Amino acid sequence: MASLLSERKKTHSLGELRGADVGKKVVLMGWVWSRRDHGGCVFIDLRDRDGVTQVVFRPDYNADAHALAGELRNEFCIGIEGEVAYRGEKNVNPKLPTGEIEVNATRLEIFSRSDTPPFPIEDQIDTNETLRLKHRYLDLRRPALQKNFLIRSKIYQVTRSYLYGEKFTELETPMLVKYTPGGARNFLVPSRLNPGSFYALAESPQIFKQLFMVSGFERYFQIV
Repeated sequence: MASLLSERKKTHSLGELRGADVGKKVVLMGWVWSRRDHGGCVFIDLRDRDGVTQVVFRPDYNADAHALAGELRNEFCIGIEGEVAYRGEKNVNPKLPTGEIEVNATRLEIFSRSDTPPFPIEDQIDTNETLRLKHRYLDLRRPALQKNFLIRSKIYQVTRSYLYGEKFTELETPMLVKYTPGGARNFLVPSRLNPGSFYALAESPQIFKQLFMVSGFERYFQIV
């Protein structure tokens, strides 16, 4: 099926739609979290960092999209176009912020296909840490980990806003410096441009802080 979804912008995130949006035409993009085939209708849970939205493919809405939906599997990256509909009082899912609605898809585009993941992309998993780190890009798709990163980002934003308001300047000090023998043991990083030479983690980072102070930066901060 010809589609131009890859050239369009999504209209909403997957945790955004509510009952007040019923009837709207939307374009959504994300990863397939689960797929269910119920009597000819294909249901998927579509996921992004903001949440999950249920999408329904019905043969009477668009036969081509419905047929292509039969190929969907977990972690396929897709885009859909459709209309927001009310699920009905008996079918509301109270566990999801978007549980009142679903999207009846009229167009589907598969951006990328996925092999079966080596472990489920969900929070409550008992998977060997080595395996999760090997596939870190998959592990970081889990909602709990994404939530941690988003919370940290918000903390950084609040911290910066406060310090800017107090006339602090955000500056950076080197993490790696010229290696100098002696003192505490530290990590060495070979220099690609200077064979036989190394960079090392700064043993005395306060030197750089003092340099800023005597240079006139009386208030500064660094978030690491």
